Amino acid sequence: MRRRTGAIGVGAGVMLGALLVLATLPGAASAQPSEERVERAEGERRARRARRRGRRRRVRVRRTERGAPELEVVTRVRTSVQPKSVHLSPDGRRVWVSNFGRIGEDNVFVFDADTLERVGVVRFPGNAVETAFSPDGATAYVSNFRRGVVEVVDTASYAVRHEIPVGANPKFMVLSPEGDRLYVALYTQRRVAVVDTETREVLGYLRTGEQPRGMAMRPNGNLFVASFRSDFVQEFSPAHEELRRFRTCPYPRHLHVTPDARHLVVTCTLNSIGVYDVALGRRVGLAPTGRNPRSLGLSQDGRWAATANYHSSDVTLADLRGFTHRTSEVPGADQLVGLAVRVSEDGPEGTPRLRVFATSWNNAWLYVLEPRDPLPPPPAEPVELDGAPPAGEAPAAEGAESE
Repeated sequence: MRRRTGAIGVGAGVMLGALLVLATLPGAASAQPSEERVERAEGERRARRARRRGRRRRVRVRRTERGAPELEVVTRVRTSVQPKSVHLSPDGRRVWVSNFGRIGEDNVFVFDADTLERVGVVRFPGNAVETAFSPDGATAYVSNFRRGVVEVVDTASYAVRHEIPVGANPKFMVLSPEGDRLYVALYTQRRVAVVDTETREVLGYLRTGEQPRGMAMRPNGNLFVASFRSDFVQEFSPAHEELRRFRTCPYPRHLHVTPDARHLVVTCTLNSIGVYDVALGRRVGLAPTGRNPRSLGLSQDGRWAATANYHSSDVTLADLRGFTHRTSEVPGADQLVGLAVRVSEDGPEGTPRLRVFATSWNNAWLYVLEPRDPLPPPPAEPVELDGAPPAGEAPAAEGAESE
């Protein structure tokens, strides 16, 4: 690397020297670049070098310590075959479970989030994968993996009002802040469909890496898309232009943007939760999980993150303010896959109540977990994930790992 850098420096020197010699030759004035162009080229070269140094600078990755609240199962209820995902309605009162293995009937069960009473069923040809809600909660969008459409469901009657053809194998979905655009990840197509929710027409497609999966929306309308097999996240503008992409952990699966929009929380399939600084596009925090974490839930205030761990059939809870974690067993579970998190104000001793909803793929249960003890108050001084290296630490060497 040093030899190559030196050679580039010598080459640049020779080139500048040749330009100076050329400038002294008769009639050469018209052939030489202007002083302004030379200064501009030199400025651009310095800017490129500065950007490379910025990407390579050392970023501190904080790791959680064991100590988050321990969870226990407080109740459970039967779902239908292969419950794939769990989604909470915007008001937190309803739990929607997509029964992936149920073809053509009982596609989605809807439960009361407090009592777990089943209050509704959504039925359509095909099979359900994920659900997204309009900002007012009046409409649910359910991806139909088998038929390549999105079902438009009235949440009051649970009736399917429309179908939107989007392309093969739709999975995760997210809406724009205003609710006028629906983004649908087409898992086998290397693209995301952009749907106008008023006309229910596909406006176009965003090109992604291999197997687009998790997506998350920034408050400004920018969209993050994680490509599971390509190990990167892309950011798209509301005008659907790709603004940048950055490397992540291997096999990024599920995404959430924190309420302050400073961090992107990522399920890393190789047993961790990654916290990425949105401005830097770099990982600044890490919490270990059980084996093969799938769905990721984030509380409304951004403090609590939880994962459904598929191969170890347990749940990991991480406190992103105190930066602690704990993995709790779920007796009887067989490959947990879907998960959602809710925090309400009716907890014991006047504290908030944390509820984690998780689905067991192989034996068709929806589990509800809560902390054994009242939730601790937020730390007086939350852990700051600023990515800054420890005091006195030198920047990383040339070529340091950038993830």
